[in-house]
Amino acid sequence: MLLTGFLTGPRVGAVVELLTPPRLPPELPVTAQVWSGDQNWTVDQAARFHFESQGTRTLPIPLPWLLALEEPLDSPFAILFGKRGRFVDNRYLLRFGFISAEPSQHNPYGLPVGFAVSPYQTIDGLSRKETAVGLTCAACHTGQVVFGGKRYVIDGGPAATDLGQLTAALGAALGQTALSEKIPLFDGRFDRFARAVLKAEYSDITRNQLAQELDAVLKTVAAQPNGIAVTEGFTRLDALNRIGNQVFALDTKRYGNYADINAPVNYPHIWTASWFDWVQYDGSIMQPLTRNAGEAMGVSANVIFNAAPKAGQFASSIPFDNLHWIEKQLAGTTPPALGKAFVGLVAPGWPKDFPAIDAAKAAAGAALYEKHCSGCHRPALTREIAQGKAPDAAFWTYFKTIRWLENDVQKETANAYLDLKIIAQKEIGTDPAQGDILANRQVDTAGTPLARSGAYSPGLGLNADICLVGRNGLETVRIKDSAMLSYAKALGAVVQMSIDEWFRGSPATPGERIALEGDRPNCLQAGGGYKARPLDGVWATAPFLHNGSVPTLYDLLSPVAERPKAFLLGDPRFDPVRVGLATRAVEPRGQTYDDQGYFILDTSTPGNRNTGHEFSNSKGSGVIGPALSPDERNAIIEFLKTI
Repeated sequence: MLLTGFLTGPRVGAVVELLTPPRLPPELPVTAQVWSGDQNWTVDQAARFHFESQGTRTLPIPLPWLLALEEPLDSPFAILFGKRGRFVDNRYLLRFGFISAEPSQHNPYGLPVGFAVSPYQTIDGLSRKETAVGLTCAACHTGQVVFGGKRYVIDGGPAATDLGQLTAALGAALGQTALSEKIPLFDGRFDRFARAVLKAEYSDITRNQLAQELDAVLKTVAAQPNGIAVTEGFTRLDALNRIGNQVFALDTKRYGNYADINAPVNYPHIWTASWFDWVQYDGSIMQPLTRNAGEAMGVSANVIFNAAPKAGQFASSIPFDNLHWIEKQLAGTTPPALGKAFVGLVAPGWPKDFPAIDAAKAAAGAALYEKHCSGCHRPALTREIAQGKAPDAAFWTYFKTIRWLENDVQKETANAYLDLKIIAQKEIGTDPAQGDILANRQVDTAGTPLARSGAYSPGLGLNADICLVGRNGLETVRIKDSAMLSYAKALGAVVQMSIDEWFRGSPATPGERIALEGDRPNCLQAGGGYKARPLDGVWATAPFLHNGSVPTLYDLLSPVAERPKAFLLGDPRFDPVRVGLATRAVEPRGQTYDDQGYFILDTSTPGNRNTGHEFSNSKGSGVIGPALSPDERNAIIEFLKTI
């Protein structure tokens, strides 16, 4: 019998491991879920943002399968008798760090914030188009903090999710369901799944066909590389490597382009970011449409690589109009430098039912901020400045137009953007892993002869103009296929050609195209360092540093030697004094997750280093200011609560 082979076969340990779900943190009871409503968005804007589709099929199964799937049992052997609730129930999904949401016109199935339904998607292993479930922009950019028994939802804030554990749990649930079908008399799990998926069409024939399709999907997913060198854990994702893997390895079936996950970053907060000259932690991307389309590709929007040029090649499932809508909500309609105010999404204010801010201490902190922080992070973007109530503030003097050369013609943006300071890695001293990706990673997009047959496998067909930092500033360069092509250039070219293909079939006028592209060129830079962004709303963005290696602002303002060497992630409870995660330091002891399912962030691991951005009296890389007394640290923190 198959069951006997499963229990005694040589790969039993590996199979059991794949079918065993991850241990997850316990449910965190809250008395209320609070949406602040003070970030310049209406309720409907926020609700639509939470569920606006990017045309993705991040979860590798059709929507009906996901809705029918039961959560995995603790052991694959329990499928003989066990039964659990639905995988998509809040009771289960919220333990991955997601935020609950009620059914609505934007969310008809009552899924958590960040899930979207996309029709007519290609799903690997199936021969037909299906309605799929993908992650939205909000999946990574909607934050939460829990304090006083309430969950506060932060639009544009860093998510608290663990997508690696979600992937493992989904694989275990699907695998247990498929295994159940192979065990006569103990196939209840699969039969419940089949009846829920097939409904009135359930029969022996359709049931068997569904079993074959489930096996095919699992086989396809299992064949894909999935190497992880540094575990991401809760609140973090190696987005740049994942995008590269999805586009240049999984989508193109060029598995030699796969790079192990090794540079997780804290999900970045995105309020006011639409008006930065450069975005991403490493200041690598300029144009918003390029940024958003690349992100959609990373969460598995479908891109056609095998069609002929100008005959569907580089067409994608991305609904670019949706991306533009998202960007408009983030940016607002009036350029901030023109109106001396931000009219898009702004930072959250310190909640009224949090401990009161000490005004005298905050005033002292404002002076310290001006002395120690404003040189990199620019003058403090207080709520008065952001709302245009202090129009003559020095903050607005840092807005500049962007100039670049295109075919030897000097061009300039109509609007001004915030000129951010990008600090070399050796100066700031923080972990270099994320900054090294675009600087060092290469991909193979070239054509190659096929062994034995004498036939020739074509390259990807890259042929696009993108803008790079050159000797004379920003210059347009033609990018074509190469066996050792810079990942940054390759990604810029793929995204540009996908955008061009969409515009080829779009009725957009040249003026509308400029608006969709945000009045900026597709400029990229790699290896420049890490950017210092304004610190408005920073209180709601823990953990800190780009890789999330510091749990609180107090730790960040302390010498590296005083920062926790290892601590837990996965508990969104908030510390209003040290400001950040109400977490505890732990000893790693060789574990990645503790016995309760919390992620252990071990800062001794490359990629997780908590060095740099240091205030101390020592000398060397990463020291950016003198040691601060505890009172000075607390004063700066008190001021940061106000902006």
